[in-house]
Amino acid sequence: MSLDREADIAFHAPQTLAEALRLLDELENARILAGGTDLLVELREGRAEARNLISIQDVDELKGIREKGGRVEIGALATPREIAGNSLINRHNPALAQAAGGMASSHIRSMATIGGNIVSAVPSADLPPALIAAEAAVRLVSSAGIREVSLSDFFTSPRCTVCGSAEILAAAIFPPPPPGTGISWERFSLRESNALAVAAVAACLTIRKGTIARAAVVLGAVAPTPLAAVKTAEFLSGQKPSTGLFAEAASLAGEECRPISDIRGSAWFRKEIVTVLTRRALAGALARAQVNQSGRNGPA
Repeated sequence: MSLDREADIAFHAPQTLAEALRLLDELENARILAGGTDLLVELREGRAEARNLISIQDVDELKGIREKGGRVEIGALATPREIAGNSLINRHNPALAQAAGGMASSHIRSMATIGGNIVSAVPSADLPPALIAAEAAVRLVSSAGIREVSLSDFFTSPRCTVCGSAEILAAAIFPPPPPGTGISWERFSLRESNALAVAAVAACLTIRKGTIARAAVVLGAVAPTPLAAVKTAEFLSGQKPSTGLFAEAASLAGEECRPISDIRGSAWFRKEIVTVLTRRALAGALARAQVNQSGRNGPA
């Protein structure tokens, strides 16, 4: 395989996960290639290096979306298009379906993978906030064994994670939400359809006897990594939902975020957007929670 800035990259196409792991152990300076929508661009622009690319596109063990062991399991090769149209995802985490369905262009949604979107650890990545709000974990596999890591602990800094050089992210897993739970997602970007997020918010509420039993608010594109707004969630927990409560929580979320100023918006602007998006996401989560009394977390 040849790229403009990489004249001598060897391409490998294993058929099984075991074979992919063996190659990862044996080959020098090897990178895992899934959809390639991020990595190939980075290689071409000289922002990443590799002497070997191990394509996992033909590894069936990394495909599919299923319920297994009482949890929803999304194979690392599931595309945003598959996620957005999947009935399990729409039932148990419609916020994730929303995020996947609005991600980039139609072409990218058909090529990108959830594994790549997570492992790339780009601060503006669309899928992690909705997964973190749903208490998701990732399964990391190496020749030495398997481990699961909470997605909230997975990211360490921009483009850096706890995934080891000999590990492959095999799946994202989250528990079906309990009755009375709603999860929602809001995003703001510039006018181009495939523009990166300026800010995004995923919110999850579990309502019991008219009170918020559990709350999660996760912010995207406004910190070095996806940010769980812990103070905001603690403020919401134990209270009765209301427009006024959500407005106060939204202000807290604006204070918790840590945005930078760049070409897409100033730090001040991002804080203001987070406040608006949080209020909308909480209202959406509440609406879904109110219709989810029997365990269905679909669109309100």
